[in-house]
Amino acid sequence: MYGFGKFVCQQTSAPLGRGCSIGVIKGAYICKHMNHYKYCSIFCKLISFIADINSLDVLAMAAEKRKLEEVIISLREENNKLKCEQMHLQGSLSNKSSMRYDNLKTEEFKYYTGFSSATFNVIYQFLVPVDEPFEYSKNVSSLRILSMKDQLLFVLIKLRQNFDFKQMSRLFGISPQDCSVIFSNWINFMFYHFGSVPIWPDRSIIIDKMPQKFKEEFPTTLVIIDGAEVKIQKPSSLTKQSQFYSDYKFSTNLKGLVGIDPRGSIIFASMLFSGSISDNDITHQSGFFKILKEMIKEGRIHEGDGVMAEKGFRIENDLEKIGLKLNMPPFAPASGQMKTSEVKMTEKVAIHRVHVERAIARVKKFKIMDNRIDLSLFSAINQIWFVCCFLTNFMPFLIQD
Repeated sequence: MYGFGKFVCQQTSAPLGRGCSIGVIKGAYICKHMNHYKYCSIFCKLISFIADINSLDVLAMAAEKRKLEEVIISLREENNKLKCEQMHLQGSLSNKSSMRYDNLKTEEFKYYTGFSSATFNVIYQFLVPVDEPFEYSKNVSSLRILSMKDQLLFVLIKLRQNFDFKQMSRLFGISPQDCSVIFSNWINFMFYHFGSVPIWPDRSIIIDKMPQKFKEEFPTTLVIIDGAEVKIQKPSSLTKQSQFYSDYKFSTNLKGLVGIDPRGSIIFASMLFSGSISDNDITHQSGFFKILKEMIKEGRIHEGDGVMAEKGFRIENDLEKIGLKLNMPPFAPASGQMKTSEVKMTEKVAIHRVHVERAIARVKKFKIMDNRIDLSLFSAINQIWFVCCFLTNFMPFLIQD
């Protein structure tokens, strides 16, 4: 058994080395009265040292320990304070050298975002009625140095210029990982916010704002529709390749349906479908007919009003069922010779229908939609597409009349 500070023989109760036979094996003391070895050479010295310390020494050491702990806490607080000051200074330097709303010149706004600084502020006021309109899905350290205007600027530059996140990180002085998180959270927020706004005006407003020439030739035609195709990276799966392949564009695409009013503003934008879908199928699957029925029921469209489209949209019967008519170029007869009236009708439709193609071209001025879309953005492609369509309505009227 053990004594305080010494080993004690379990049979004689005497300290080891006094009254018991001691042997030495490799420098360790061994009690021969016991059935096992007690190695005490180092441990006994340590216990003896502790026993010699009196209670006053213990109290003094405890007080010293408390003092050291207080010093450590104080140093940690000072260290944290210095880190905050360092981050603030780095943020100030970063703000001066990086892309920021306050640093951008008037002419640079138009180049980087496609909007003037005044229009940018209109979009900001529309999107951000409060300081924090949404919560991030992940913690983003860069939010300390990016204001809400800087974040919106970041998103618009990404949409307009389609810089990769590595280049965006250099522009804004933040990490590529933070770039990805900021973009995905903002594009989802913009999609839901824009999607909650009804963009199809009432019939009376559309007719009142019609260009004069359009009003003379198609006074009750309220919407012009066409398909828009967006290129994507070729999938590795052959099945996916065949689904996304467009015979019209000879590439792997996604396809959406776009509708504009006679002034060229986008009033309908469907979600994106595989590039192989036909014009007839996309009008049904996009919910276009469903919206028309609801608007007739609400009185926002009247029976007898028209829809303008190109020849690929064979939807006359579908429109007739809900009381609307289709304005489209007539088909050439089997003889190959069109009547004079048919030629004039073709010219009239072509003159006005071309504006829906111009509206789609505006969407594709956002280079993220014009370039081949990376598969890494595929999960948010519908959000990106709709946001770009909606943003064109902040631009001036396509047809100035």
